[in-house]
Amino acid sequence: NVNALTSFILKDRVWEDECKKDFHSMKFGENLWVCPSWESQAELPSDAIIINMDPGLAFGTGSHQTTSLCLEYLDNNPPKNIDVIDFGCGTGILAIAAAKLGASTVLAIDNDPQAIISSKDNIINNQCERIIKTIHSKDEIDFEGCDLLIANILTNPLIKLAPTFASLVNSDGVLLLSGILKKQVDRVVGCYSEYFTNLEVSNIDEWYRVTGTRTA
Repeated sequence: NVNALTSFILKDRVWEDECKKDFHSMKFGENLWVCPSWESQAELPSDAIIINMDPGLAFGTGSHQTTSLCLEYLDNNPPKNIDVIDFGCGTGILAIAAAKLGASTVLAIDNDPQAIISSKDNIINNQCERIIKTIHSKDEIDFEGCDLLIANILTNPLIKLAPTFASLVNSDGVLLLSGILKKQVDRVVGCYSEYFTNLEVSNIDEWYRVTGTRTA
């Protein structure tokens, strides 16, 4: 069988403007908002915590379920006065959320050069550069540990990195994982149960979040 190929001509459009039609201000939890630069923030609540974020090449604007799960957790459990690692930071959205919700320091890590460029731009745009440091590899980590480690990546890397994450989280520190499909949850929970207790699972549609507490 041979499938026929067809072609057609698209209207000439400004694609940046087309993207704007599909990306609007979004609320996560009670107070956290992600807002694009082209929308007014005047009508948002006075106590809104705003992340300024435009869509780009790196992953993470809040529109995907995995990012939403992490943002909602951070809003419900503000990381006040603690040290945070965002592993696989993408746009830096979760690192920025942690900083705006009160974290003392945030280390944003990604092995994708485009993600580092994007996250640095977004960090500056959100006036968080004094709190957030970006690095390209876990080998550049220069402190003993963190109180919250966030990793919104894929399941296979999550499983491979379990011993590394366990070594980075302080005793009684918190782990926040996402990027996990329903059929993968049991593997992730089983892997991390060696290092973390109080493992809890939440989901939006087919995507899941796993949280836990580092054992002493």
